[in-house]
Amino acid sequence: MNPIAEILAATDFSTCAEKAVHRAARLAQEHQARLHLVHVMDRLLLRVFARTLDEHPLATEQQLLVATRSQLGELAAQVAKDFGIAVRHELLIGRIHECAAEYAQAHAVALSLFGAHGENFVRDVFVGSTAGKYLRRGRQPTLVVRSDAPHPYQQVLVAVDFSPASRLALQWAARIAPQAHVHVLHISELPFEGKMRFAGVPDDEITQYRRNAEQESRRNLETFLGEIAGTESMSRSVLSGPPSHAIVTQAQARQADLVVMGKRGKLELDEFLLGSVTLRVLEELDRDLLLVAPART
Repeated sequence: MNPIAEILAATDFSTCAEKAVHRAARLAQEHQARLHLVHVMDRLLLRVFARTLDEHPLATEQQLLVATRSQLGELAAQVAKDFGIAVRHELLIGRIHECAAEYAQAHAVALSLFGAHGENFVRDVFVGSTAGKYLRRGRQPTLVVRSDAPHPYQQVLVAVDFSPASRLALQWAARIAPQAHVHVLHISELPFEGKMRFAGVPDDEITQYRRNAEQESRRNLETFLGEIAGTESMSRSVLSGPPSHAIVTQAQARQADLVVMGKRGKLELDEFLLGSVTLRVLEELDRDLLLVAPART
């Protein structure tokens, strides 16, 4: 894969966004990349806010833009100084996730970073977070940042389902954290276990069914990893159970500071949907999450 040359961090100047900016700056430093620092002002909210402050809303709107552009410039200068990296900053106006996605595509951004929540937490909960909306729209690998740890990633968990997106997730895990230990996790789903219990199948038969499914999954996992260069040193395991719960639990048990997943798996057919497993992990995980998607074909 090509080096990571362009990294985007979206900021609304909140505490959560600050974590994303600092992680982006550290990654830019590690990979000798340029950081694009972007702030997007929602046009509708900007105008509503301006009208509440002054009887001359256009003048107030312009003042807000000037003040915000200055704040963004000061942040960019400070980040460039602190991390010794090249930083480009841009103030955009429009819908946040759309503007960020268009900017990322126009500037060949390889990796985008967002804080887990923006400054408007209530809006995030009821309408959907900016990161979540961006993930639905964008194709660039996207890192949702929750941690403010000041060191490179050390323990990475990659959840795979043998899809093209999972293959890319493994490649990105090695790419973004080349010095980290990487553990590969596959969840062996048992779609008929509930029906078997309902039908009165004995517990020992269900247990054997689970063991057989896990053994088959282990063989499939070894075959899958055997076709991908660089996975020889990665540890791996297969578990049964609800996928999202297992991923979150394993991330905590293994003290992973980064979880990597394919944005869409085998069964997620609508490219505008993240899929139930991805959404639950995004909501429940208490550490950084990198989601990747294969290119459109």
